[in-house]
Amino acid sequence: VTFIIISGLIVFVLMIVNGLKLSKIKDRIFELIEMRNKKYHRNKHTHELEEEDDESENTLVTVDTIRRKESEFNGLCSEHGIYEQLIPIFPLLGILGTVAGILNQNDMNLALETTLWGLVFAIGLKALDALFPSRIINDVEVKLDDFDRKLELADKFSE
Repeated sequence: VTFIIISGLIVFVLMIVNGLKLSKIKDRIFELIEMRNKKYHRNKHTHELEEEDDESENTLVTVDTIRRKESEFNGLCSEHGIYEQLIPIFPLLGILGTVAGILNQNDMNLALETTLWGLVFAIGLKALDALFPSRIINDVEVKLDDFDRKLELADKFSE
């Protein structure tokens, strides 16, 4: 039981920390994309994209800058994938404790308690995952897909 609780708490903390890092990079990626988007405008007469004359910090945001942040984000997504894969282990640990308690036949309390804690952490971690890190990952993927489509359109207009 102690092993399940400690393991569950460790995974919970690691998922929260990873989610906070993902959130921070998400905010930076969104900020960079918005800065990049401000750099161009569509000419009302020719309907072509034109670079603005403004020499502000927007000109420092390149596609490579965004790609580097995307790469960093993808690394954190991989880390999140590991934590996500650990969630199904908790019900299995609970079942293992149940079998051990039944085999011992003297400790039915241990059998039921391990099942309870295994399920508590599996359900809790899955809910956390659905509400926090996975949602951030989806938001960033949508934003980056939109950014890629805009780049493709800009390339078509420049040809």
